[in-house]
Amino acid sequence: MPNGVINLDSDDESPPRNTSQKVVNDQKLVSERIEIMSDDAEASAVSDAHDSTLLNPKPPQQRQLTSQELLRQKMAEAAERRMKRRVEVDIHDSMDTKPFKRVQRTQIVESYRTKLPPTSINERTSRIRLISNPSYCREFGVKADGDTISFADLVGSPDLTRSYQFNFLIDFDYLAKFVTSSTCEFVLVNKSDDEEHLRISDSMWEKYKIQTVDVSNSLPKFGTHHTKMMVNFYKDGSCQIVLHTMNLTEADHLIQTQMAWVSPALYPHQNLKDYFDFNQPGLDVWKDTGTIFKRDFIAYLMSYKNSDINKLIDMIGKYDFKDIDVMFVASSPGHYLHTEWNDLIKPGAKPMFGYGRLWQVIHMLGLQSLSGKLVGQTSTIAGPCDSWKRNILVHLLTSCAEKGFPMLKKADYEYRPGKNKVEPVIVWPTFDEVLKSKASALSGVCLHLTTHGKWAAYQRHFENTLKYFHKWTTYSDKPSESKAGRSNLTPHVKTYTLTEDNFKTVKWFLLTSANLSHQAWGKSKKFDKIEYDISSFEAGIFVAPELLKVSGNTENKRRVLVPCYGKDNPDDVQFLGDEKFKIGIRLPYDTPLQKYGPNDKPWGQPESDQLLM
Repeated sequence: MPNGVINLDSDDESPPRNTSQKVVNDQKLVSERIEIMSDDAEASAVSDAHDSTLLNPKPPQQRQLTSQELLRQKMAEAAERRMKRRVEVDIHDSMDTKPFKRVQRTQIVESYRTKLPPTSINERTSRIRLISNPSYCREFGVKADGDTISFADLVGSPDLTRSYQFNFLIDFDYLAKFVTSSTCEFVLVNKSDDEEHLRISDSMWEKYKIQTVDVSNSLPKFGTHHTKMMVNFYKDGSCQIVLHTMNLTEADHLIQTQMAWVSPALYPHQNLKDYFDFNQPGLDVWKDTGTIFKRDFIAYLMSYKNSDINKLIDMIGKYDFKDIDVMFVASSPGHYLHTEWNDLIKPGAKPMFGYGRLWQVIHMLGLQSLSGKLVGQTSTIAGPCDSWKRNILVHLLTSCAEKGFPMLKKADYEYRPGKNKVEPVIVWPTFDEVLKSKASALSGVCLHLTTHGKWAAYQRHFENTLKYFHKWTTYSDKPSESKAGRSNLTPHVKTYTLTEDNFKTVKWFLLTSANLSHQAWGKSKKFDKIEYDISSFEAGIFVAPELLKVSGNTENKRRVLVPCYGKDNPDDVQFLGDEKFKIGIRLPYDTPLQKYGPNDKPWGQPESDQLLM
């Protein structure tokens, strides 16, 4: 990759080259471009936040402080300045002899919602939400933000008291543009041992109480903290969990397609004995979905083995998760070996991580398939696995979705119709689609696919999987005709879904931070065993129709997920019949999917690098 181009948010395990300067150059380039393009009042671009340095130089010391020591010093200095200002105000007030006159402040009523309403606004609404992008809609003349949620919805409540932000890249100055609470405390969890992943200006240290949690020691070589998650606490004692796909940066917000899942408002248990409800035996996956989610969520947080995150576990353990109706699918770095296959799919089984967890959930819910399409849509397709012939989706994730074993297909496997196998489908933008998108070539900064030039194995791997590629859209020249409404907004969202009837319905849907890489899902050791290594932290939400909470008389109706485009509620699809209860699932791309033609070229490196030099 040439100088000046950052391999942003990539799962590629190749060693970085000159990354520090690349990050600075790329962030400035993207910021300057967005500032010119965007007139969005909700998220006006401020390039000075990007151009400011992360930390001011410190006086010479006997030894050079580490990045974490510098961050802690920043926190202490900011706290001291806040305290000094309070003392000065108190002294001034005590010496003021003028009659006191109370300032009447205009109360802002519902400037932002106290907290974001539950994702299931009604029982048929999609549990997965699209993140709004008003500037894109105006620029391309499309009405595509129906039923979306905004960045301000997620962090803009004046009642927000504490917010945990898990992410890969955090530009706190940009995040703060949407914050209205002056007393909120922020805990930022990421790989913050360098200036590439965390940006906080001096003014932000003074304005907010900020704590940083560096997880770099938990990461192996080439591993990343890729999870994108919020845990928000409010004045009324409630909290909400948000799983999303967006780096907390201006570029990710304004020029990429993003999605999120937002939990219902969660409240503490009334009885102390219920705090450990997730640890009880005999949990039923259908009746206790929320409690199982809590168990798996806490297991993921525990995998950090971090004292600051343990405090979050203590807080979250007090809450009742019963209203949650989805499954938690995550990855955590480590070596995993599972031998008792049958025990792994029992509801009380310890949650697995990576591709083992996807396999576990699908088999636990009885959602295996012998036909249909497994559609993987991501923003990175990393290098080959143990063999140049093997691809994560084609040889591994399809096996998770199918009935039977082994887990990992042999290297020479190729999909052929009519063989009781799931067809792998990869959704990936073409060069033409990216260049016609909102920020043209800059929109492709987050899209990573090495087609050739690095090692021979990369080129052979790419050529072997190209047959499975499908376009992101067919409406680049006619954005107003796009059903999904994101034809010219390149994807940073990551979704996996299985359909057995070409998108009349979907059998299950996964929104996640995990790209198509073995760093994210796991690198399998043997094809006939569940043994693998994971390098990165990832988190996602698995939606299955029979888990979703609905009211009324639905006992004799089978629940089905129906794709929604441009809105969160499904149409009354007559061909499905009255015996089915239809629940929406929002798709970020248009269907039917169109396979690559002979003249279609996928956006990839090194060709795309030439456009960003």
